[in-house]
Amino acid sequence: MNKGRTLGRISGMLGIPPEVLVNVPRIEVIGHLQLRLENHLGIETYDAQRVLIRVAGGYLVVFGEQLVVGWIDRNEILLTGTVRSLSFQEGRHG
Repeated sequence: MNKGRTLGRISGMLGIPPEVLVNVPRIEVIGHLQLRLENHLGIETYDAQRVLIRVAGGYLVVFGEQLVVGWIDRNEILLTGTVRSLSFQEGRHG
């Protein structure tokens, strides 16, 4: 059976989003102005042009201009500014 379909059925039965079951990041981007990330493991490095965020399996790299952490808590990060690109890096940051 397809893993995605199985995950969807289980999350539906439990009434929770599938990303919570497998602890993967959930990313919501509003145009180029805002990024909201759930299920993060913390910010590794930060400046106004690049933010490196730990996620399960590696890192999310956010490139942009005038990036500001609007808020951060245990489960969620909000970045504002001009988001230019996102990329994933597997493994550990060296």
